[in-house]
Amino acid sequence: MFKTKLLLLARQPASFIIITIIICAFAYVLGLGSQSKLPIAVFSDLKDEQTKIYMAEFGNIPETEFTLVKEERAISLVEKGEYDVAVHLMGDGFELITSPDFMDSALINNELTMIYSRLTQKEAIINATPTSEQDEVERIIDKAAENPSFHIKYSSFTNDGDFIWDSKLHGLFGFSLFMVIYTVSNGVYPIIMDRRKRIWDRLTVSSIGKTEVYLANILYSFLIGYLQVVLVLSIFHFIVGVDFYGGFYNSLLMVIPYLLCIVSLSIFIASVVSTQGKFNAVIMVIAVPFAMLGGAYWPLEIVTSDVILALSYISPITYGLELLNGVTINNSSFVDLIQPLGVLLFISVVLMGIGINVMERREQ
Repeated sequence: MFKTKLLLLARQPASFIIITIIICAFAYVLGLGSQSKLPIAVFSDLKDEQTKIYMAEFGNIPETEFTLVKEERAISLVEKGEYDVAVHLMGDGFELITSPDFMDSALINNELTMIYSRLTQKEAIINATPTSEQDEVERIIDKAAENPSFHIKYSSFTNDGDFIWDSKLHGLFGFSLFMVIYTVSNGVYPIIMDRRKRIWDRLTVSSIGKTEVYLANILYSFLIGYLQVVLVLSIFHFIVGVDFYGGFYNSLLMVIPYLLCIVSLSIFIASVVSTQGKFNAVIMVIAVPFAMLGGAYWPLEIVTSDVILALSYISPITYGLELLNGVTINNSSFVDLIQPLGVLLFISVVLMGIGINVMERREQ
Protein backbone atom coordinates (compact mmCIF):
# COMPACT_ATOMS: atom_id res chain seq x y z
CA MET A 1 0.00 0.00 0.00
CA PHE A 2 2.74 2.44 0.97
CA LYS A 3 4.85 1.46 -2.04
CA THR A 4 1.85 2.15 -4.27
CA LYS A 5 1.64 5.67 -2.86
CA LEU A 6 5.32 6.27 -3.60
CA LEU A 7 4.89 5.02 -7.16
CA LEU A 8 2.01 7.45 -7.66
CA LEU A 9 4.23 10.29 -6.42
CA ALA A 10 7.00 9.24 -8.82
CA ARG A 11 4.56 9.22 -11.73
CA GLN A 12 2.86 12.49 -10.79
CA PRO A 13 5.42 14.67 -9.00
CA ALA A 14 4.19 17.97 -10.47
CA SER A 15 2.33 19.17 -7.37
CA PHE A 16 5.26 18.34 -5.07
CA ILE A 17 7.77 20.09 -7.33
CA ILE A 18 5.59 23.19 -7.87
CA ILE A 19 4.95 23.73 -4.17
CA THR A 20 8.66 23.25 -3.41
CA ILE A 21 9.57 25.89 -5.99
CA ILE A 22 6.94 28.26 -4.59
CA ILE A 23 8.32 27.86 -1.06
CA CYS A 24 11.87 28.57 -2.23
CA ALA A 25 10.79 31.57 -4.32
CA PHE A 26 8.71 33.25 -1.62
CA ALA A 27 11.21 32.48 1.13
CA TYR A 28 13.96 34.04 -0.97
CA VAL A 29 11.94 37.13 -1.89
CA LEU A 30 10.70 37.79 1.65
CA GLY A 31 13.78 36.69 3.53
CA LEU A 32 16.73 37.39 1.26
CA GLY A 33 15.63 39.03 -1.97
CA SER A 34 14.82 42.31 -0.26
CA GLN A 35 17.87 42.13 1.96
CA SER A 36 20.56 44.73 1.54
CA LYS A 37 23.12 46.24 3.81
CA LEU A 38 21.68 48.53 6.46
CA PRO A 39 22.73 52.09 5.55
CA ILE A 40 24.02 54.08 8.52
CA ALA A 41 24.99 57.74 8.36
CA VAL A 42 27.99 58.84 10.42
CA PHE A 43 29.07 62.33 11.45
CA SER A 44 32.06 62.96 13.66
CA ASP A 45 33.55 65.43 16.11
CA LEU A 46 36.87 63.57 16.02
CA LYS A 47 39.98 64.36 14.06
CA ASP A 48 40.10 63.03 10.51
CA GLU A 49 42.70 60.39 11.38
CA GLN A 50 40.63 59.06 14.29
CA THR A 51 37.47 59.11 12.22
CA LYS A 52 39.13 56.99 9.53
CA ILE A 53 40.17 54.43 12.13
CA TYR A 54 36.63 54.13 13.44
CA MET A 55 35.13 53.98 9.94
CA ALA A 56 37.52 51.16 9.06
CA GLU A 57 36.40 49.23 12.14
CA PHE A 58 32.74 49.89 11.38
CA GLY A 59 33.25 48.33 7.97
CA ASN A 60 33.77 44.96 9.66
CA ILE A 61 30.21 44.91 11.04
CA PRO A 62 28.23 42.52 8.81
CA GLU A 63 25.20 43.63 6.77
CA THR A 64 25.83 47.32 7.43
CA GLU A 65 27.13 50.17 5.31
CA PHE A 66 28.47 53.23 7.12
CA THR A 67 28.67 56.51 5.21
CA LEU A 68 30.47 59.57 6.55
CA VAL A 69 28.42 62.74 6.03
CA LYS A 70 27.93 66.17 7.56
CA GLU A 71 25.84 66.48 10.72
CA GLU A 72 22.97 68.30 9.02
CA ARG A 73 22.86 65.70 6.26
CA ALA A 74 22.86 62.77 8.70
CA ILE A 75 19.99 64.18 10.75
CA SER A 76 18.07 65.03 7.59
CA LEU A 77 18.41 61.47 6.25
CA VAL A 78 16.90 60.05 9.43
CA GLU A 79 14.14 62.67 9.62
CA LYS A 80 13.10 61.99 6.02
CA GLY A 81 13.10 58.25 6.59
CA GLU A 82 15.82 57.57 4.04
CA TYR A 83 18.05 56.12 6.78
CA ASP A 84 16.87 54.42 9.95
CA VAL A 85 19.91 55.32 12.04
CA ALA A 86 22.77 57.80 12.26
CA VAL A 87 25.84 57.70 14.50
CA HIS A 88 27.45 60.72 16.13
CA LEU A 89 31.12 60.04 16.95
CA MET A 90 32.47 61.97 19.92
CA GLY A 91 35.67 61.92 21.91
CA ASP A 92 34.13 60.29 24.97
CA GLY A 93 31.68 58.02 23.19
CA PHE A 94 28.95 58.04 20.57
CA GLU A 95 25.22 58.54 20.28
CA LEU A 96 22.63 56.95 18.04
CA ILE A 97 19.94 58.89 16.24
CA THR A 98 17.23 56.48 15.15
CA SER A 99 13.80 56.50 13.57
CA PRO A 100 10.89 55.58 15.89
CA ASP A 101 10.28 52.17 14.30
CA PHE A 102 13.92 51.03 14.09
CA MET A 103 14.15 47.73 16.01
CA ASP A 104 17.87 46.99 15.79
CA SER A 105 19.20 49.93 17.80
CA ALA A 106 20.29 47.64 20.67
CA LEU A 107 22.26 45.47 18.27
CA ILE A 108 23.98 48.44 16.60
CA ASN A 109 24.69 50.02 19.98
CA ASN A 110 26.32 46.81 21.21
CA GLU A 111 28.55 46.51 18.13
CA LEU A 112 29.67 50.14 18.33
CA THR A 113 30.28 49.91 22.08
CA MET A 114 32.61 46.96 21.60
CA ILE A 115 34.56 48.82 18.91
CA TYR A 116 34.77 52.01 20.99
CA SER A 117 35.95 50.09 24.05
CA ARG A 118 38.64 48.29 22.12
CA LEU A 119 39.99 51.38 20.37
CA THR A 120 39.86 53.70 23.39
CA GLN A 121 41.61 51.09 25.52
CA LYS A 122 44.36 50.79 22.94
CA GLU A 123 44.71 54.56 22.73
CA ALA A 124 44.86 54.89 26.53
CA ILE A 125 47.64 52.31 26.78
CA ILE A 126 49.67 54.00 24.06
CA ASN A 127 49.25 57.46 25.59
CA ALA A 128 50.36 56.14 28.98
CA THR A 129 53.74 55.02 27.61
CA PRO A 130 56.72 57.27 26.81
CA THR A 131 56.67 58.76 23.33
CA SER A 132 59.79 56.86 22.28
CA GLU A 133 58.13 53.53 23.06
CA GLN A 134 54.65 54.19 21.66
CA ASP A 135 55.31 52.64 18.24
CA GLU A 136 56.63 49.45 19.82
CA VAL A 137 53.68 49.29 22.23
CA GLU A 138 51.21 49.74 19.37
CA ARG A 139 52.90 46.94 17.44
CA ILE A 140 52.69 44.63 20.44
CA ILE A 141 49.00 45.43 20.97
CA ASP A 142 48.18 44.75 17.31
CA LYS A 143 50.08 41.46 17.42
CA ALA A 144 48.29 40.42 20.60
CA ALA A 145 44.93 41.21 19.01
CA GLU A 146 45.74 38.99 16.04
CA ASN A 147 46.98 36.11 18.21
CA PRO A 148 45.23 36.26 21.59
CA SER A 149 46.49 34.02 24.37
CA PHE A 150 42.93 32.99 25.20
CA HIS A 151 39.53 33.26 23.56
CA ILE A 152 36.31 34.56 25.02
CA LYS A 153 33.04 32.94 24.08
CA TYR A 154 30.09 35.33 24.08
CA SER A 155 26.68 33.97 24.99
CA SER A 156 23.43 35.88 24.97
CA PHE A 157 20.43 35.37 27.20
CA THR A 158 17.80 34.94 24.51
CA ASN A 159 14.91 33.67 26.62
CA ASP A 160 14.37 36.67 28.83
CA GLY A 161 11.55 38.09 26.73
CA ASP A 162 13.64 40.10 24.30
CA PHE A 163 12.58 40.01 20.66
CA ILE A 164 15.28 38.61 18.39
CA TRP A 165 14.63 39.07 14.68
CA ASP A 166 16.17 37.40 11.65
CA SER A 167 14.15 38.13 8.52
CA LYS A 168 15.95 35.44 6.52
CA LEU A 169 15.06 32.64 8.89
CA HIS A 170 11.58 33.98 9.53
CA GLY A 171 10.70 34.09 5.84
CA LEU A 172 12.15 30.62 5.31
CA PHE A 173 10.46 29.00 8.30
CA GLY A 174 7.17 30.83 7.88
CA PHE A 175 6.59 29.94 4.24
CA SER A 176 7.89 26.40 4.67
CA LEU A 177 5.38 25.71 7.44
CA PHE A 178 2.60 27.45 5.53
CA MET A 179 3.03 25.82 2.12
CA VAL A 180 3.74 22.34 3.42
CA ILE A 181 0.11 22.29 4.56
CA TYR A 182 -0.89 21.96 0.90
CA THR A 183 1.67 19.22 0.28
CA VAL A 184 0.44 17.16 3.22
CA SER A 185 -3.21 17.70 2.32
CA ASN A 186 -2.50 16.57 -1.24
CA GLY A 187 -1.24 13.33 0.25
CA VAL A 188 -4.38 12.88 2.34
CA TYR A 189 -7.12 13.81 -0.13
CA PRO A 190 -6.89 10.49 -2.08
CA ILE A 191 -8.67 8.99 0.94
CA ILE A 192 -11.76 10.94 -0.10
CA MET A 193 -11.48 9.71 -3.68
CA ASP A 194 -11.03 6.12 -2.50
CA ARG A 195 -14.09 6.40 -0.28
CA ARG A 196 -16.26 7.88 -3.04
CA LYS A 197 -15.24 5.16 -5.50
CA ARG A 198 -15.70 2.47 -2.82
CA ILE A 199 -12.03 1.53 -3.17
CA TRP A 200 -11.69 2.13 0.56
CA ASP A 201 -14.30 -0.57 1.26
CA ARG A 202 -12.60 -3.09 -0.98
CA LEU A 203 -9.24 -2.40 0.64
CA THR A 204 -10.51 -2.81 4.18
CA VAL A 205 -12.20 -6.15 3.42
CA SER A 206 -9.23 -7.54 1.49
CA SER A 207 -6.10 -9.06 2.92
CA ILE A 208 -4.90 -5.52 3.70
CA GLY A 209 -6.02 -4.62 7.20
CA LYS A 210 -7.49 -1.29 8.20
CA THR A 211 -4.47 -0.50 10.31
CA GLU A 212 -2.19 -0.93 7.32
CA VAL A 213 -4.42 1.28 5.17
CA TYR A 214 -4.44 4.05 7.76
CA LEU A 215 -0.71 3.78 8.42
CA ALA A 216 0.09 3.86 4.71
CA ASN A 217 -1.87 7.08 4.17
CA ILE A 218 -0.55 8.72 7.34
CA LEU A 219 3.07 7.72 6.71
CA TYR A 220 2.95 8.78 3.07
CA SER A 221 1.42 12.18 3.87
CA PHE A 222 3.99 12.78 6.59
CA LEU A 223 7.00 11.70 4.54
CA ILE A 224 6.25 13.84 1.48
CA GLY A 225 5.80 16.86 3.75
CA TYR A 226 8.97 16.08 5.66
CA LEU A 227 10.94 15.46 2.47
CA GLN A 228 9.81 18.82 1.13
CA VAL A 229 10.78 20.73 4.28
CA VAL A 230 14.16 18.98 4.48
CA LEU A 231 14.80 19.76 0.81
CA VAL A 232 13.92 23.45 1.19
CA LEU A 233 15.89 23.97 4.40
CA SER A 234 18.90 22.14 2.94
CA ILE A 235 18.86 24.32 -0.17
CA PHE A 236 18.88 27.49 1.90
CA HIS A 237 21.47 26.19 4.36
CA PHE A 238 24.01 24.54 2.05
CA ILE A 239 23.50 26.50 -1.19
CA VAL A 240 22.08 29.92 -0.31
CA GLY A 241 24.08 30.12 2.91
CA VAL A 242 21.39 31.09 5.43
CA ASP A 243 22.72 31.05 8.98
CA PHE A 244 20.84 28.59 11.21
CA TYR A 245 22.94 29.57 14.25
CA GLY A 246 24.18 26.02 14.62
CA GLY A 247 20.66 24.58 14.81
CA PHE A 248 20.16 23.25 11.29
CA TYR A 249 19.93 19.56 12.21
CA ASN A 250 17.83 20.33 15.28
CA SER A 251 15.41 22.24 13.06
CA LEU A 252 14.97 19.10 10.96
CA LEU A 253 13.87 17.31 14.13
CA MET A 254 11.65 20.08 15.47
CA VAL A 255 9.59 20.22 12.29
CA ILE A 256 8.41 16.63 12.89
CA PRO A 257 5.74 17.39 15.56
CA TYR A 258 4.39 20.20 13.39
CA LEU A 259 4.04 17.89 10.39
CA LEU A 260 2.33 15.26 12.55
CA CYS A 261 -0.16 17.93 13.60
CA ILE A 262 -0.86 18.91 9.98
CA VAL A 263 -1.30 15.26 8.97
CA SER A 264 -3.79 14.79 11.80
CA LEU A 265 -5.63 17.97 10.82
CA SER A 266 -5.86 16.79 7.21
CA ILE A 267 -7.14 13.37 8.31
CA PHE A 268 -9.77 15.07 10.46
CA ILE A 269 -10.93 17.28 7.58
CA ALA A 270 -11.01 14.30 5.22
CA SER A 271 -13.26 12.48 7.69
CA VAL A 272 -15.93 15.19 7.81
CA VAL A 273 -16.15 16.21 4.13
CA SER A 274 -17.49 14.08 1.32
CA THR A 275 -15.91 15.51 -1.84
CA GLN A 276 -12.49 16.58 -3.02
CA GLY A 277 -13.80 20.06 -3.77
CA LYS A 278 -15.00 20.56 -0.22
CA PHE A 279 -11.73 19.21 1.14
CA ASN A 280 -9.67 21.64 -0.94
CA ALA A 281 -11.97 24.51 0.02
CA VAL A 282 -11.60 23.82 3.74
CA ILE A 283 -7.82 23.56 3.42
CA MET A 284 -7.72 26.90 1.60
CA VAL A 285 -9.97 28.52 4.19
CA ILE A 286 -7.88 27.46 7.18
CA ALA A 287 -4.33 27.52 5.73
CA VAL A 288 -4.13 31.25 5.03
CA PRO A 289 -5.63 32.34 8.39
CA PHE A 290 -3.31 29.89 10.14
CA ALA A 291 -0.36 31.53 8.39
CA MET A 292 -1.50 35.05 9.26
CA LEU A 293 -2.39 34.27 12.86
CA GLY A 294 0.65 32.06 13.39
CA GLY A 295 3.18 34.66 12.33
CA ALA A 296 4.28 33.18 9.00
CA TYR A 297 4.03 36.57 7.27
CA TRP A 298 5.22 38.78 10.12
CA PRO A 299 6.52 38.14 13.65
CA LEU A 300 3.87 38.02 16.34
CA GLU A 301 6.12 40.16 18.54
CA ILE A 302 5.16 43.25 16.53
CA VAL A 303 1.41 42.56 16.78
CA THR A 304 -0.32 44.83 19.30
CA SER A 305 -3.88 43.50 19.06
CA ASP A 306 -4.77 41.30 22.03
CA VAL A 307 -7.47 39.61 19.95
CA ILE A 308 -5.02 38.58 17.22
CA LEU A 309 -2.51 37.39 19.79
CA ALA A 310 -5.20 35.32 21.51
CA LEU A 311 -6.30 33.79 18.19
CA SER A 312 -2.70 32.94 17.33
CA TYR A 313 -2.81 30.10 19.85
CA ILE A 314 -5.18 28.13 17.62
CA SER A 315 -2.67 28.07 14.76
CA PRO A 316 -0.18 25.17 14.63
CA ILE A 317 2.22 27.49 12.79
CA THR A 318 2.60 29.50 16.00
CA TYR A 319 4.04 26.49 17.80
CA GLY A 320 6.00 25.31 14.78
CA LEU A 321 7.77 28.66 14.50
CA GLU A 322 8.40 28.70 18.24
CA LEU A 323 10.16 25.34 17.97
CA LEU A 324 12.22 26.29 14.91
CA ASN A 325 13.21 29.69 16.30
CA GLY A 326 13.98 28.05 19.62
CA VAL A 327 16.59 25.66 18.20
CA THR A 328 18.14 28.31 15.96
CA ILE A 329 18.18 32.02 16.69
CA ASN A 330 16.89 31.83 20.29
CA ASN A 331 19.16 28.93 21.31
CA SER A 332 16.47 27.70 23.71
CA SER A 333 16.85 24.73 26.02
CA PHE A 334 14.67 21.64 25.66
CA VAL A 335 12.70 22.68 28.74
CA ASP A 336 11.71 25.92 27.00
CA LEU A 337 10.40 23.94 24.02
CA ILE A 338 8.30 21.47 25.99
CA GLN A 339 5.16 23.63 25.84
CA PRO A 340 4.94 24.11 22.03
CA LEU A 341 6.06 20.52 21.53
CA GLY A 342 3.41 19.24 23.90
CA VAL A 343 0.66 21.36 22.32
CA LEU A 344 1.44 20.08 18.81
CA LEU A 345 1.53 16.46 19.96
CA PHE A 346 -1.71 16.89 21.90
CA ILE A 347 -3.48 18.40 18.87
CA SER A 348 -2.10 15.58 16.72
CA VAL A 349 -3.46 12.85 18.99
CA VAL A 350 -6.87 14.48 19.41
CA LEU A 351 -7.48 15.26 15.73
CA MET A 352 -6.13 11.90 14.58
CA GLY A 353 -8.35 10.06 17.05
CA ILE A 354 -11.45 12.03 16.11
CA GLY A 355 -10.73 11.75 12.39
CA ILE A 356 -10.27 7.98 12.38
CA ASN A 357 -13.34 7.44 14.59
CA VAL A 358 -15.51 9.59 12.31
CA MET A 359 -14.29 7.67 9.27
CA GLU A 360 -15.11 4.37 10.93
CA ARG A 361 -18.60 5.48 11.89
CA ARG A 362 -19.33 6.79 8.40
CA GLU A 363 -18.23 3.49 6.93
CA GLN A 364 -20.68 1.70 9.20
